[in-house]
Amino acid sequence: MSFIGFIYANFWWIGKIFLKLFKHLESDIKAADMKIYPEAYASLIGFVFLIALIINSVFSITLTILHISGILSFLPSFLLVLVPVLSIVGIPFLLAFILAFIPVIAKYNRSTRLNLESPYLAAYISTMATGGVSPYISFERLAKAPEYLFKEIRKEAVKFFINVKALGKDPLTAIEESAKNVPDRQYKELMLGYAATLRTGGDVVHYLYRQTEVMFRDRISQVRAIAERVGILMEAYMAVVVVLALSIYSIFIVNRALAQAMLPLMSGAEFFLFSYVLMPMISALFIYLADMMQPKYPTSDYRPYYVYFTVSLPITIALAILLTLPFFMPASNPIFAPYRKFIEDITLQFGLPPGFETGVGLSIAMISGLIPAWLATEYLMKEYKGVEFGITRFLRDLVEVRKTGLSPEKCIINLSIRDYGKFSKHLDLIAKRIGWGMPLSNIYEDFAKKVKSWLARITMFLLTESIEVGGGTPETLESLANFAEMIELVEREKRRILKPLIMIPYIGSIITTLVVIILIAFMNNIMSIARMSIAVVSLTRTFLPPIVLNSYITGLTAGKISTEKVYGGFFHALLLVLTTLLTMAISPHIAQVLQFGA
Repeated sequence: MSFIGFIYANFWWIGKIFLKLFKHLESDIKAADMKIYPEAYASLIGFVFLIALIINSVFSITLTILHISGILSFLPSFLLVLVPVLSIVGIPFLLAFILAFIPVIAKYNRSTRLNLESPYLAAYISTMATGGVSPYISFERLAKAPEYLFKEIRKEAVKFFINVKALGKDPLTAIEESAKNVPDRQYKELMLGYAATLRTGGDVVHYLYRQTEVMFRDRISQVRAIAERVGILMEAYMAVVVVLALSIYSIFIVNRALAQAMLPLMSGAEFFLFSYVLMPMISALFIYLADMMQPKYPTSDYRPYYVYFTVSLPITIALAILLTLPFFMPASNPIFAPYRKFIEDITLQFGLPPGFETGVGLSIAMISGLIPAWLATEYLMKEYKGVEFGITRFLRDLVEVRKTGLSPEKCIINLSIRDYGKFSKHLDLIAKRIGWGMPLSNIYEDFAKKVKSWLARITMFLLTESIEVGGGTPETLESLANFAEMIELVEREKRRILKPLIMIPYIGSIITTLVVIILIAFMNNIMSIARMSIAVVSLTRTFLPPIVLNSYITGLTAGKISTEKVYGGFFHALLLVLTTLLTMAISPHIAQVLQFGA
């Protein structure tokens, strides 16, 4: 018996209670396509609730006994009331609500993926329909399609295939049942509209084609809406990061400057937790929010992350230790003396006073470490964009050549001599293999292994499928070329809308660096009037590393928000750190001008 089976067999009674308490739990589990019986999952929630209740009750009773016996007599009396209430009532119910919310999150993620895949499903079905293939035959073919193309649609296709072939259901009935159990409006409208059109004797091909156009137009509208939400998210992120950082940094600077006259409001440990723990956690939260808001393709290329974690991050950590740590240790340390001298020389060349060494050293470490990851990302993104752009141009030329009467295979061979940028090398290999008599399905599989772009994969999949089943008629290829151009339009529109947002982090980084350095100089000037002094060098060395680190993380977050991929932020992280370094170089001069003006 499995673990879930054991829980359901022994705790079914409390599962029924939670199933009544969370009325939408059963429908959420079905919509999320979770492979678990709803009552069994409700029993799991009840089991976790009981275990948490028992553990927290024992803890509360033990705490009370220790307090009565005098061992914990120093604890305030209100804790003896507050802790049991939170432990016995709060934590078990909190865990129950979290488990009950998991199907809601899974349902949302599935709906998001379906919403992304549905327009391409419509393009596939309509392209196949122009070649004379019915949608339910297309569904049967999709059940055997690679999972990296249609992750969620393929699941529905497999269910459809089982219902028709194994259970003997009518294809239209199976399609309608599939639409009713899927949490996506576009998918439901496409499938139910197809079934209604077929039942009433309408023009199915025309319906599918028009529905595909509507879905792609709706997709463009969604991109605009997502871009607006992402813009608000970027503004909120920068507002939180910049305002919070400036507030805490200002408090700490003033606190250190007036430490002789007042009790410290913030210790070094609290400053460390804020700068190196809380601020990165806030950025991680916004990265997660951006990931929830943005559409995600079924496949991703993780090669930039491999380069980052195996090359860039180790280089960054090693250089950060060698170039920054010496300035927090005694100057006589012989191990770090050469590195300390190296950074001091560079700081002098920038014309910066003592104290800026830690910021310069950490900036050099991060810039040096980011270069390999940035170069790998640039190469891959240029490859992606070049292949996608070339495929769209190729499809339009293929339509025109096909109208001359040549077979699709012969058209591909003839077009292989033209220049389609990054796609040309793949097209040349495809043409050669067609000449050798290889099946198109095998040719496509080899192409998909070499090209990781999902858009390029799905476009070539539609092409090979349309040629295999429909002979690649001019009408079929025309519709495929139109869909490829719509896809390109959607992606171009998304990049155009999000591009201006990327300037916000640079402005925030410059403001943060300038304000902190100028504030330190200002407080030193004020204290000198009172014939007192502050440790300017120590303060500067303490503040610059977290500012550089914050710029680094802000670049990664901005890349995620603007490009949908964290590795899209490697370049922005590099530029933001460089911007911070240049701002540090000019900030003392600005501080002198302001001080002179005062």
